[in-house]
Amino acid sequence: MHINDIQSLTLQELRDQWAYAWGKPPHGLMGRTMIVEGLKFKQWQNDTGGLRPEQQSRLNDLIKAYKRNPDSFDNAAQLKLGTRLVRTWKGKKYCVTVVKNGFDYDGKTYSSLSQIANTITGSRWNGWLFFGLKK
Repeated sequence: MHINDIQSLTLQELRDQWAYAWGKPPHGLMGRTMIVEGLKFKQWQNDTGGLRPEQQSRLNDLIKAYKRNPDSFDNAAQLKLGTRLVRTWKGKKYCVTVVKNGFDYDGKTYSSLSQIANTITGSRWNGWLFFGLKK
């Protein structure tokens, strides 16, 4: 089945397609959007061969970590050293770099993104939200 054809299926037809593609029925509480995305992934997997071995290994590690402690995934993703965050605010571009002890902005190290967002805007902000890392 082609990806474009998926959108026109009824929920029951989607569930049937899922069962065929994955070899088992979808969870009873799984909604239309998740089923469609799962079918699109399965189509991509079939077309491309799926994840590279190192990607699959990393995914397996993440699954194991989640099963050990699901709450650990509630926190925002850890940012790697050297990551640059860019935000345009009122027509001006602001760049922040993740450093060992926090975040470098304008030659100064801050312990939180909220401090930087407050410096930039002059008002209180959640830094993760301001820099688009959290919805």
